Amino acid sequence: MCQKKINIFYNERGFTLIEVLLSIVILSFVMGGMFMFFTNAMTYTSYNQSKTVAVNIARGVVHYMARLDFQTIATYINDHVTQQTPFIRLDASSCSNTSIFPDETVCKAVFSPTVNNVTYDEEDVQAWIIPYDQAIWSEIKTNPPNEFPDELKRTIQQEKEMAEDVSNYLLRLYVTVRSNNEVIVLKGVIANESIR
Repeated sequence: MCQKKINIFYNERGFTLIEVLLSIVILSFVMGGMFMFFTNAMTYTSYNQSKTVAVNIARGVVHYMARLDFQTIATYINDHVTQQTPFIRLDASSCSNTSIFPDETVCKAVFSPTVNNVTYDEEDVQAWIIPYDQAIWSEIKTNPPNEFPDELKRTIQQEKEMAEDVSNYLLRLYVTVRSNNEVIVLKGVIANESIR
C-alpha cells in the first residue's frame, strides 16, 4: 500500500511582511485596551482605598467623641456657643484644651492620624458639635455658616427636624474628613451617660 504524504502547508514561504505588521497592529490594539482596563481599575481601587480610610478616620473620631464626658462638653458648649457661632469646631489644634479632652496624646492620635504614610491635619479632620436647640438648628439649616464645608451644608439641609427637646441628653456631632479633594461627612451624637 502506498501512502501519500499529506502536506498541510501548501505555501512554505512563511508570512509576508504585511501579515506580520497587521498582526502586530491587532495585538497592540488588544494590549492597549487591556492596559487601559488595568490602569482604570488601579485608579478606581486607589480612590476607594482613600475613601475607606477617610470613613474609618471619621468613625474613630465619632467613637472617641461619643465616649467623652457629656456634662463637660455640654458645659463647654453652653459657655462658647453664641448667636454668631452656634456651633463648636474641634480639630487637632483643640486637643490641648484639657477641659474637653482628658488626654492630649489620644486626642491628637484620633484627630491627626497617619495612615498609609499620609498625615491628616487640622484642616483635614474636624468635628462639629451643634446643640439640640430648635432655634439654633433652624438658623443653621436655613443659613448655614460659611465655616462649614459644602458637603456638611448639604448634609445638614437634608436633616429632619426633631420635635422633642433632647438638649439635656444629646449633642449633634458631624465629623468631616478631607481626602482626595473630597469631604466625607459622618453623623453621630454625644449622649448623656444616663441614656448610654
